[in-house]
Amino acid sequence: MNSSSQASVLQLRQLQRHFVLFLLSIAIPIAGVMWLYKKHTETALQERIFAEVIAHTQQQQLALTQVIQIATSHLQRLGVQLMDAFANPELSLNERQWQSLNDMGVRRQGSGELTGSQLDAETRERYGALYVSPKAVGKAQLDKEIAAAMAIFPAIKAAHHAYPFFQWTYFYSPREDFSSLYPYVPETDILQATGSRSIEDALKVIFDAGGTKPVQMIGPNRNPQHQSQWTAPYYDAGGKGAMVSLLSPQYLQKEFVGVIGTDVTLRMFGEVLQGAQRHLGHAVVLDRVGNVIADDVGLVQSNKDILKLEKALPSELAQLLLARNKMEKNVIHHAGDWYWLSVPLKGSEWDLLVYFSALELSLLADKEAKSTLWILLGLISILAIATWLMSHYFAFPALRLVDFLNKLISNPAQSIPPVPKAWQPSFEQVAATSQERHTYLLAIEAQAEGLEKTVAQRTEQLSHANTALLASIEQLKSTQKMLVESEKMAALGALVAGVAHELNTPIGVGVTISSTLLEKNQALVQQLEEQTLRKSVLAEYVSENQQGLDILSRNLAQAANLVSSFKKVAVDQASDQRRDFDLAETVHDVIQTMQVLYDSHIELVSLVPSGFLLDSYPGALVQVLNNLIANAEAHGFVGREHGKVTIAAEAIGDDQVKLIVTDDGRGIDSEHLAHIFEPFFTTKLGQGGSGLGLSIVYNLVTSILGGKIDVRSQIDVGTTFTLQFPLEAPRKVSPTQV
Repeated sequence: MNSSSQASVLQLRQLQRHFVLFLLSIAIPIAGVMWLYKKHTETALQERIFAEVIAHTQQQQLALTQVIQIATSHLQRLGVQLMDAFANPELSLNERQWQSLNDMGVRRQGSGELTGSQLDAETRERYGALYVSPKAVGKAQLDKEIAAAMAIFPAIKAAHHAYPFFQWTYFYSPREDFSSLYPYVPETDILQATGSRSIEDALKVIFDAGGTKPVQMIGPNRNPQHQSQWTAPYYDAGGKGAMVSLLSPQYLQKEFVGVIGTDVTLRMFGEVLQGAQRHLGHAVVLDRVGNVIADDVGLVQSNKDILKLEKALPSELAQLLLARNKMEKNVIHHAGDWYWLSVPLKGSEWDLLVYFSALELSLLADKEAKSTLWILLGLISILAIATWLMSHYFAFPALRLVDFLNKLISNPAQSIPPVPKAWQPSFEQVAATSQERHTYLLAIEAQAEGLEKTVAQRTEQLSHANTALLASIEQLKSTQKMLVESEKMAALGALVAGVAHELNTPIGVGVTISSTLLEKNQALVQQLEEQTLRKSVLAEYVSENQQGLDILSRNLAQAANLVSSFKKVAVDQASDQRRDFDLAETVHDVIQTMQVLYDSHIELVSLVPSGFLLDSYPGALVQVLNNLIANAEAHGFVGREHGKVTIAAEAIGDDQVKLIVTDDGRGIDSEHLAHIFEPFFTTKLGQGGSGLGLSIVYNLVTSILGGKIDVRSQIDVGTTFTLQFPLEAPRKVSPTQV
C-alpha cells in the first residue's frame, strides 16, 4: 500500500471518528433531557390527559346536545304550525282539499281509523294515521284537532326524512280520546300491539304509555311552566326497542289544546357515544333518577330491560355517583380509585358522565411518556442519518451541477467534474443538452430570417383578400337593400291590382245605372216634346229614377270608402313618417284593404279594441301586417279553399301592447320554425318566394317599432305570431335605417 493510499485511509477513519463523536455529542445531551422530561413532566402529562378528556367530553356533549336540539326544534316548528291551524282552520285544509282526501279514502268525521288502509303507500307515508275514540265524536274541538293534525303531517314527514332517528311523531288531544301518529300504522297493528279489541281500548293504552301518562305529565296541573319534557326510557309497544320521548304542551290563548311529541330510539344516543374514539375511560348518559339513556359499549342495546346506574357501572363508582346532582359540573372529581366528570346536556335533565380508574390513567401516562421518548430518539437518529446522506449524495453534487451549468453557458465543451456514480448520467445529459441547445439556437436564427420574409408575404396576401372581402360585403348589402325595396313595391303593386279589381264592381254598377237613367230621361224628354206624357209614366219615371240614384249613390260611396282605405294604407306602407294613430283604425284599414286582394278566399277578422293610441310608425306596422297576412295566404292556406286570419291586441302594463296574429292554416314544420326570420329562407325556392317577407317583419318590429316578435305553430292547427312593442316607439332608431 503506497503512502497516498495510506493517507486516504487515515483521513477516512478520522472522518468516521469525527462523525461518531458528533453523534455522541448530540445523543448524550438529548438522553439527559429526555430523562429530565420524564421525571419533571408527569404532572403536566396528567393535566394534558385531563384536558383531552374534558375536550373530548365537550365534543360528545355538543353532539348529544345537537340531537336534543334537533328534536326540540322539530316540536317547536310543529307547535307553531299546529297553533296556526287551530287559530285559522280555514287556512289548514279547505273544502276542496278535504273532498280530494275523501275521494282517496280519508274520513273527516267518525270514530276509529280515519285515514284508512285503502290509501296508496305514497299517500299513507305523507299523512300518517288518525285514531278517534267513539267518545270523542261530537266534541266541539274534534274537527279542529283533525284538521290541524292533517295540516302538520307534511312537516312531520320532512323531518323524519331528514333525521331518521325520529321513530314516531304524534299529537294527543287533552281529553285523551284522539291521537294522530306518523308514520302510518294500520288499526289492526295498533290493536295487536296494545292487546286491545277496540280503538277506544287501544287509545287508553297509548295515552297510558307504560304508566308515564304523557298528557297528564305535561298538562297544566303537573307542568304549570308549560315546559317541554323528556320521558323516562321505555320499550316501544310497536317493537322498535328502547326509546325516550320528548313531549311539548300546546296552548292557544292560554288554553291547553293538546300535546305533540316525538320518540327517539336510545340506539341513536348510543351511536353518538360509540362513534367517538376515546383514549381513556368510558361514557354514559344518565337521567336524574339513574336510568341509563346511552353508553359507549352497547349495554343499553343488548340489555332487555331499562338499564339502571348501579347495573351499568362498578358498584363502588355507582355509590359515589348517587349524589352527583350535588357535585360541581364540568370538573374532574377523584375519590378512591376512580375519576369522573359530569356535564349537563342542555335541553334535557340528563348528564353525560365520563369515568376512568386510577390504573387506566397511570397506564396511559406511562405509554404516552415512553412513546414520546422513543419517538424523539428515533427522529433525531433519522435526522442525523438523513443529513449525512443528503450532504454526500445530494447537496454537494447539486452544487457542483449548478457550477457546471454556469460554465457550460460560456464553454459548451466543458469537461465533467468527478461526482458520485449516481450523478454521472445527469451531468452527461446536461452536457449533451447544452451541445444540442447551441446547435438548435444556430438553426433557429437561420429559420427566423426566413420566417420574417414568409410573414411579410402572407400579410400582403391577407391585405388584398380583406379588401376584396369588404367590397363583396358592400355589394351584398346593396343587393339586399334592393331586394327589400323590391319586396315592398311588389306588395304595394299586388295591393293596387286587388283594389283596382274591387273598384270595377261599384264603378260598373254606376255606369250601368247612369246609362239606364240617361235612356229613361231621353224617353221622357221625347214624350214632353210630343205632348204625349201621361201622369202614370211620369210617376214610374220618378220611382225608377229614385231607385237608380240610390243604387248609384251606394256604389259610389263604396268606391270612395275603398279608395280612402287604400290611400291610407298605401300612404302608410310607402311612408316611414312617425305620427300618432289609433291601432284599431289602422288594423281595420289593413283588413279592409287586404280583404280586397283575397276576396272570400281568406276571412280577415279584427279583435283589436279601440283606445290603443300609438306614437309610432304606422307604415312599418302596416307592412308587418300585410306581410304576415300574405305569408299566411302563400304558405298556410295552400290547397285550401278557405282560411281565417285573426288579429287581436291586449295591453302589457301601461306602455306596451301585444299584437297577436293567428291563422288556422297548415302550420310550420318544426325543422323550419327556427329559420323563418332568416333572410332569403323560403320553402318555395324557385316558385316565386324571395324569403325576405318574414325577415322584413322581424327587422321592422325589432328596429323601427322597438319591440320583439315570437312565433308558435302546430301542424294542421295553425300559426300564431306575437308582437310586443311600446306605445311610443323609440326615437333613437331612424326609420331610414331599415
